[in-house]
Amino acid sequence: MGAVATGAVGACGPGGQEAAALASSTGTPRAEGGIVVARGPVAVEAGVGALRRGGNAIDAAVATAFAQFITTPFSAGVGGFGCMVVYDARTRRAVSIDFHGRAGSKATPDIYRSALEGRIYGHADRWKVRGDINQIGYRSVVTPGTVAGLWEAWSRFGTRPWAELVEPAIRLAYDGFEIPRSLAGGFTTRTESSSGVVPFFTKVQTTEASARIFLNNGVPWRAGERLVQRDYARTLELIADGGADVVYRGEIAERIAADFERNGGLITLADLEAYTVDVYDPVRGTYRGHEVLSNALPGSGAQVIEILNLLEGYDLPSLEHGKADHVELLGRAQILSFIDRRRYHGDPRFIDDPTDILMSKDRAAELRGFIDRRELPPDIVEEPPEGPDTTHLSTADREGNCVALTHTLGSASGVVTEGLGFTWNNCMFQFNPVAGRPNSIAPGKARITGISPAVVLRDGQPILVTGAAGGTRILGAVQHTISNTVDFDMSALEAVSAPRWHWEDQLLEMEPQLYHHLKEELEGRGLDVANDAFVAQLHAVGIDPDTGRLSGGPDPRGWGGGSATV
Repeated sequence: MGAVATGAVGACGPGGQEAAALASSTGTPRAEGGIVVARGPVAVEAGVGALRRGGNAIDAAVATAFAQFITTPFSAGVGGFGCMVVYDARTRRAVSIDFHGRAGSKATPDIYRSALEGRIYGHADRWKVRGDINQIGYRSVVTPGTVAGLWEAWSRFGTRPWAELVEPAIRLAYDGFEIPRSLAGGFTTRTESSSGVVPFFTKVQTTEASARIFLNNGVPWRAGERLVQRDYARTLELIADGGADVVYRGEIAERIAADFERNGGLITLADLEAYTVDVYDPVRGTYRGHEVLSNALPGSGAQVIEILNLLEGYDLPSLEHGKADHVELLGRAQILSFIDRRRYHGDPRFIDDPTDILMSKDRAAELRGFIDRRELPPDIVEEPPEGPDTTHLSTADREGNCVALTHTLGSASGVVTEGLGFTWNNCMFQFNPVAGRPNSIAPGKARITGISPAVVLRDGQPILVTGAAGGTRILGAVQHTISNTVDFDMSALEAVSAPRWHWEDQLLEMEPQLYHHLKEELEGRGLDVANDAFVAQLHAVGIDPDTGRLSGGPDPRGWGGGSATV
């Protein structure tokens, strides 16, 4: 679960109560001053350091995210994108900050048409393109947004100096860190995944600059060896001094534009200069008297709320968690939402915004008929799960501020611009290469994503801050965590640790402890089931609105980390 730092007494949370920072008998990290829950204990400590220096939850989120650039270099970074939901305790209002990657001005709806080989079996939004040019190399990259998004959040809510928050990442890059076994396993991957993701060993050799950093003299790095990223450190020093402008209008932007021009990339200096972050009121739904705040399309907050709307018509607390009736009911709600996803989801700048349809209580009541009849609409098409190359962090502080932040590189392109040290996204891989669809390619357009950071309120006070890594599995995992908290009164750690399942195409995928237990019973009900060892990776913070006590929920499934401090 990572490091847990406990310390002195402090006022914390919406209730502002005084209490000691304690570890519960279940081992859940608890503290009354502030908490960071995220992938990677090393990155978590960067956020904890910001809290120790008097920073707030936003400062901690920014520091943690920058450190994750270094410790998870193929999951997040300067070349990535994401979304966050911030709850401001002073105003008791929440804001969504979206920093999606957007297709470059050289991207066209039919850019891959002549190389299109067909749909990847079982994955409707993943298409096989000759040479995998929509997934690796310069033509797979979109205009990045992560640094602009972090800068926007810090500018609005941060209290510590920007350079101070970037500094831990700079030190990590210069000094290096010991590669954990989970990251080392990725370095040795040589086979294509079932979802069509090009293996790491192939991808990392796409550019010479990438191979020099992420291979050790041509051999994959091993667990325990030290990964040093000096070029990345110097890039972060420029960002620490110049803020986001240096990436989009300054020295870094000019080097990026020149590199992409030389190598036939799709983004230009004008694309970088024109990039803007979207700041808006979160989409809002209700679930059994709770308010759920999340991100808008092309993110998946509306889909999370649609699933919850479907579930609200049933007495879930009366069901035994993780038994056949519970698994089937929740799974059917998920698959119905994915049918709507394939029909409606896209960038609302380019399509008629379907959010009101997706989040309608009346529509949920109508769709429940399919659940009750154990039927599916006849127009189901298969949809891909994205890979788990994403990272999420959740923070909260003593004043009651909260942040749910998810950022990613997609599954990474293998492109590193010479001298800059960071890996670029491969977001073009998730666009539909066939023109005329809601998720088709267009200059300036963002592709759909499973990212769905969420804050849940009870009586106007935050009780849960959550989000996940894992592609389209993200939204299902977020929905699981909300239901586990509201319907089954689980702590944050219990909610993220409970076995999960996911149904988005023909197969109901279950984690092994469910699959082996329920396979025969569910197949006897006519369901096609599959064993899946990894149904997203969640990181949540639970908040007791009466006492202000914070509880951390780092996911035990992967390289997690939970840390608490005053």
